[in-house]
Amino acid sequence: MESGNNKKQSTKVAKNKTNSKNGLPGKCSHLYMQEKLLKKIPKLSFSKDLAVIYLYSNEIENIENLNFFPNLTSLYLQNNKIEKIENLEGLVKLRKLYIGRNKISVLEGLETLKNVEELHIEKQCLPDNTPLFLDPRTIFSLSESLCVLNISHNNLTSLSYLSPLKNLVIIDASFNDFEDIKDICQTVRDWYHLREATFIGNPITKRHRYREDIIANSVYLDSLDAKTVSAVTRNFIRRFEEEKLIHGSRQNINIADIVPSLPKNYPPPLQKAVSASILRNSKCRLSQDLSVFDETDAVYIAWKTLPQRKPLLKTPQRLRNKRNMNTDKKRVVINTFPEIAHI
Repeated sequence: MESGNNKKQSTKVAKNKTNSKNGLPGKCSHLYMQEKLLKKIPKLSFSKDLAVIYLYSNEIENIENLNFFPNLTSLYLQNNKIEKIENLEGLVKLRKLYIGRNKISVLEGLETLKNVEELHIEKQCLPDNTPLFLDPRTIFSLSESLCVLNISHNNLTSLSYLSPLKNLVIIDASFNDFEDIKDICQTVRDWYHLREATFIGNPITKRHRYREDIIANSVYLDSLDAKTVSAVTRNFIRRFEEEKLIHGSRQNINIADIVPSLPKNYPPPLQKAVSASILRNSKCRLSQDLSVFDETDAVYIAWKTLPQRKPLLKTPQRLRNKRNMNTDKKRVVINTFPEIAHI
């Protein structure tokens, strides 16, 4: 019985070998062509079974001959000499695209790929430290599906172009030229599902409390620069930043800035009162009649003349002792009757 099973297996393998064309077996899910010094992607026969192609670490200059694999899910093209993303329209089921360490200057050509979940386009070798350009059409087309993005070492200066990626979970934006912490915080605030973020090697990391700023603007960030962020830490930092923002805005609000028609000679107490009411979202309506007010004619009441609350006076120790003695006397029963002598 065992020999019969071995014969059946050998016949299947032989059948696969006989059905091979151009080096591609009849049923093959993975194709390994990495590190072959290939300058072009070879033409292969049509295959519905092929799911993964490894073409990394070659000398490929153009993306071609890949539209014959409609069920391809992963494509590895990193570490080549590719200058443009093109000819990928037929890969409608592609989920993972590795195309880092090439010479690509524009992230484009992915508008028809609606299922891409991972995109790795790090370390593009561009002259004069030219930053990678992000085509808004491509970013918008990836907004529903993209979950993992690696854009490290690309001399990027702004992260706002990636804000449409609302389902992003992991981003590696390390070793770029991000200097504006507000730009980073605003973009992170739009990524509701973000769990891991890396900004090592950017100028913002030298800024004081940059970690707290990013964590405060995130929703569910669990890891920042390879360091764990707990839920307790995230909630504490968020509340601390909110309180700091409220207190800071109280000091900066000016009544003259809110109502431009008013003169700028109002006393500070009035400005603080109006500022506090504005912050409490109260319906404080200032009419133009206040413009008649002039500080020179204002009458200020001295603080000493205003009624003050009497402080609580402590009972002196002497009176407290006297009270205690009186209570003790009431409790003690004194026998005033004379004692009867025993006969």
